[in-house]
Formats: sequence, C-alpha cells, structure tokens
Amino acid sequence: MKRPADRWFLPAAIAIVTAMAGVLTYTASLENQTYDEGVHIVAGMSYWSTGDFRLNVEHPPLAKLLFALPPMASGLRFDAASPHWAQPDQTALGSDFLYRSSVGADTILALSRGVTIGLTAMLGLGIAYWTRHRFGPGAGLFALCIYALDPTFLAHGRYATTDVPVTFFSFLSVAAWVEWLDTGGKKWLFGAAVLFGLAAATKFSALYVIPVHAGLGVAAWVGRRRTTGETMAAAAAVAASGILICSAAYGWEGLQGRGPENFPPGHPYMTGLRTLAQHNQEGHAAYLLGSIGSSGRWDYFPTAFAIKSPVGTLLLLAPALAAFGRIARRDGWLVPAALLAYPTTYFALSMASNINIGVRHLLPAYPFLIVLTGAWWSLRGLRWRIAGAGLLASIAVEDIRVFPDYLAFFNAAAGGKDAGPRYLLDSNIDWGQDVKKLGVFLKRHGIESIPAALFTNADPAYYGVHTVAMPVEPEGIAAMKGWAAISVTELHGVYHNPPRYGRFKSLSPVARVGGSIYVYDIAGE
Repeated sequence: MKRPADRWFLPAAIAIVTAMAGVLTYTASLENQTYDEGVHIVAGMSYWSTGDFRLNVEHPPLAKLLFALPPMASGLRFDAASPHWAQPDQTALGSDFLYRSSVGADTILALSRGVTIGLTAMLGLGIAYWTRHRFGPGAGLFALCIYALDPTFLAHGRYATTDVPVTFFSFLSVAAWVEWLDTGGKKWLFGAAVLFGLAAATKFSALYVIPVHAGLGVAAWVGRRRTTGETMAAAAAVAASGILICSAAYGWEGLQGRGPENFPPGHPYMTGLRTLAQHNQEGHAAYLLGSIGSSGRWDYFPTAFAIKSPVGTLLLLAPALAAFGRIARRDGWLVPAALLAYPTTYFALSMASNINIGVRHLLPAYPFLIVLTGAWWSLRGLRWRIAGAGLLASIAVEDIRVFPDYLAFFNAAAGGKDAGPRYLLDSNIDWGQDVKKLGVFLKRHGIESIPAALFTNADPAYYGVHTVAMPVEPEGIAAMKGWAAISVTELHGVYHNPPRYGRFKSLSPVARVGGSIYVYDIAGE
C-alpha cells in the first residue's frame, strides 16, 4: 500500500519539471545562438550527412548528433558543397546554416534546443527519483525544487551545447553504478554500463567517473558487498560498453578505428582527446576578478561556484555537508560517500584545468550536491524543514530578479547581475546570446544603426542590428558622439591585448541589454 506522500510525489514532480521546461522554452526564445550552438548543430548535421567528423573534434559526437535530428526531420540538409567545408571553417558553416537556410534561425535553434530542454527535464526527474529512492519522497521533491530553481541549470538547460547532456548521462550512470554496488541487481549494472558509454560519447570530461567508480568498487569489495569476480566482471562490462558506444557514435569510421584522410592516424575519439589535451596545455584566455590570463587558476571554479550559486543554495549546502556523518550512520556509507566522492573529484580536476571559461563546466558536479541537500532535509525536524522552505523561496526571489537573463546571474552577496563583470566574464555572462534583445532595444528607441563591438557568432543584421565599425584608436573613440553598443567581454578586452575600448569603462551605460551588452549615449554623457 502506498503512503500518502508516495501518491503525490509523481504529480508534483511532473508539475515542477513541466514548469521548469516552460521557463526554459520561453527564455530561450528571447535569445539568439550562443557562441557554440551554431557550430554544434552544423557539426551534427555534417556527421549524419557525410560520416566525416572533421568539425568540432574537441568534443565527441553524441550530443551534436542529437541536436541535428530535429532540423533534419524538418527537411534541412547539410551543404557539403560549401567552400567552408573543405577548409573546414566550422564557424562560417554554422552561420550559413542558421541564417541562410530555408527555415529561420530561431526555428532551427528552437528545434535543437528542445533536445537539451528535454534532457534537462529528465535530469530533474532522475534527481528526484534517486533522492526519493534513497531518502524518501519529501527529500526527492525538495532536491527537485533546488534543481528547478538553480540559475545555472536555468541558463544552460536551454542551449544546444554539451554541458547538460554530459551531466544527464554521467549522473544517471553513477546512480546506477552505486545501486549495483549496493544491491547487485543486473538491471543496475546494465544501466551503469550503457549510460557511461553515452556520457563518454558526449564529452571527454565524463571520463572523470572512472577513478571514482574504481575506488567505490574496491571499497565495496573490501566491505564484502561485492565479490572479486563480480567487481572485475562489472568493471569489464562498463569499460566494454564505453568503448563500443563511443565507437558506434562515430559510425562506420569509429567502428573501423580509422579517421578520414584529414585526421592523424588512430581512432577519431583519441584524436579528439589529444586535441583537448593540447588546448588545455596551451591554455585559454580567461577573466577572473579583473585579471586576464591564459593559464588556469586553482581558485577560478571555487569562486565561480560561490558567486554563481544563489545564497539560499549555499546556506542549504553547508549544513548538508556537515551532516555527512549522520546521513552515513542512518543510511549506510555507500551513497553518502558517492555523493561526496564524485563532485570532489570533478572539482579537483576542474581546478587543475587551464580552460577557465565558465561555471557551466562544473555542471556534472551539481546533481550530487543537490541530492546530498535532499538527504540532509530528510534528517531534519519541522522547524528546519520550514527554514529550508524559506531558503527555497529566497532562491526563487533571486531567480525573479535576474529573469529572463539567467546566464548573467550572480548572487546577492556578490552584488547581483550588474556586479558580475567585477568577477567573471565569457560564458558566465556574455556568450553572444543577447543580439536579438539588442535588436528589440534599438527598434524600441528608433535607432537605425549603431557603432558596435559585439562578442557573438550571430548575424546582427538578421535581428535588425545594423552596425557600423567601432573605432579602436584612442583618438577615434574620444571623438565619438551618440549611441554605441559593446559586449561586456569586448569592453574588458578578454580576447584583445591591449583592450580596445577602455574609455567606456569610465562611462555609465544607459542600458544593459540582457546583462551582456552595454549601450551608451555618449552625447548624453
């Protein structure tokens, strides 16, 4: 017989993720492509059409294959006759596909983004169900509410990029692996193996689960939960699944283990892994606390997590971490250990990275911390649960204050959205997504053309933004009068040394469009 709490769990969970999906769909419709989306979508189209994986080798193909399916179902096809294909120029290919196809760019983006929104909703259900399974229905819904209100998921859960897909597959693979270690159920082992393969075929960062899987497996063997034979066979099954699914994601080319002529010898998966390793070795321009550099900083991701998470989330997470011992005593060590080991390992690897371009790279760690917070909530009495509900309300208030510009979220302790550029830039605020909003702003104010320096891969004219060149010489900028628009990443010169538009830092913008584009009226100044 079901308890009353069990009966309302499913309707409540569905209602929460449906509301979240609605918010994601609406806010996504207000934005043009982010810097990477056109590349990801056209890369997936090229994979399906040609079987050639020369585009975007730095990520495995699975998510991009999924993003390409809805546009293909609408009748669109990849243009292998384009001169940009031979080079290859993935940015130009993405731009041509979005802005010169028979279907409008916004429609293509909506189709591909629907894949991510669907995965975001299913991830929420996965978090809710595993938390419920382990800690009860109330804990499951509490964790789901934290997830559905999280501004980082509200920002990135609507883009055709790899961050949410790898989080979805890797988290569920871990949950299944932990369940197998605990119960020995074959269905859990099958799920862990298949989901690990899907995660590894989505993004190379998913490989972080391997050492933690191994460590927990050894601990379960030492604790006599699993025998030596069971553990070895399970490890072999997960590894075999990863190899098979990653190879299958590359089609016949991957199953043969060879790349096309424009690839170095070897499997295309290894080619991509080497490309990513080289990128990490060379570093990437990054901005933190007003400083720009190309080498990673250990404090980048801890800082990003601290100021891009709502204050209420941080206040819930602190006692949840402190309650680890109580959770372990009540429910056994295995699940609490997993809820700490996986995010800790992922955080440590991220802190060692030289690619510091956004809190989005931490997303695979988030679900475990959310589940841990749900576990803490299940320990507490009525007063603490009421306090937890109050903190959820405070998270909702912070979300409302930044709506619909979730990418530009910074918590109240950091000063909110407008204070963001003091701390972080790039995909933490400005991923080129607000050109469409700028077009609405210019139309509303009757501005036909504007000097602009925009950090975007979008076609500004497509959205009614007719730009003229922004002078970069100090004298030319000093002589400017009238309107000007500058993306905040360009304003701070993250990718230009020396910065080109330093004069504008001393001016106050008359508007912040979407949080990432500053509009100035120099005559007014």
